[in-house]
Amino acid sequence: MKTYFSIILSLLFCPTFVANPADTPKLLQAVPLSQTAIQLKFDGQLQAENAENLNNYQIAPNVQLEYALLDQRLNRVLLLTTPLEIEKDYRLILPNSQTETIITLPSINDITFGTGDTVTFSGGLQDTSLIVSKDRKARNNNAGAELTLVCNPTGSVFFVAFDLYDAFEDLGIRESTQVLEATISLYVEQCEMDTEQTVLFRRVLLPWREGRGTSNRAEDDELTYNSALHRSLPWNKAPAQAMLSGIEGDNESDYNGSEDVAHRIDGTCKISGAGKRYEFKSELLTDAVRFWVANPDYNYGYLFALRDGSVPIVFSSKEVTDESLRPMLKIRYRTRK
Repeated sequence: MKTYFSIILSLLFCPTFVANPADTPKLLQAVPLSQTAIQLKFDGQLQAENAENLNNYQIAPNVQLEYALLDQRLNRVLLLTTPLEIEKDYRLILPNSQTETIITLPSINDITFGTGDTVTFSGGLQDTSLIVSKDRKARNNNAGAELTLVCNPTGSVFFVAFDLYDAFEDLGIRESTQVLEATISLYVEQCEMDTEQTVLFRRVLLPWREGRGTSNRAEDDELTYNSALHRSLPWNKAPAQAMLSGIEGDNESDYNGSEDVAHRIDGTCKISGAGKRYEFKSELLTDAVRFWVANPDYNYGYLFALRDGSVPIVFSSKEVTDESLRPMLKIRYRTRK
């Protein structure tokens, strides 16, 4: 039988929080993310001066607030606390709006990364397409400002990387064993075909820069097949994949500059049509996220390429207007060590 206790969280907004009490943002959601972190989501923008003032929050009994951080989207506040117990009821109260809700910290939780309001932690996504000319002689494009990500039979590939460091540090998720499963989901905008096509993904082993252009020629310091950020390193090996076996990306020594992308394929996904999301997942992808939690300086994301297929596949990038179509990373994790 569960043992329950109640924690009353009173959000005491200062009179200067908003000019008119009727304009006070309403709490939409309160989600405990770990034993030391609760995320509050409001229906309007908050002011940092008051949203990050610890005097505006109280947790009882015997739980101390250590930090309050207003998200860059301005409608979320991350409360960092002394440890909370798992599987206990929390009664959340906002006295000014007479709002009350019950929240419970589970032993296993989910978190999403990407850009926009639809994800848990926003602002940590980087993506770009390396567009290959058909003759492979002309200088290629690093299309990091496009609304789409492209892979095709010619050899064009795209990169996606999610910055996990700040979020996991804030949540107190520092043990790689806490990560249970990881899934990257991408939305297909265009894929004209009669049969399934297969997209593979490989771990990236060197830093790369998101292109500033769209269909324009890449700048001198942008990553392409023909002109690399590190000119002495093998980014110019078309089609942007490692040529030597044994470089898997599991160990720190694999990130020594000898290869750009891991030789091993971490997984594949069959694409059967456009207008829907596809999940890229495997145990190796989960292992990669575990490695990145322990070694955040080596998180360079994944390369996606067409393995079996005859027509291009076009995915939505982080630049697309509809936030629900952007790339997302979902991680299932244990909320305590």
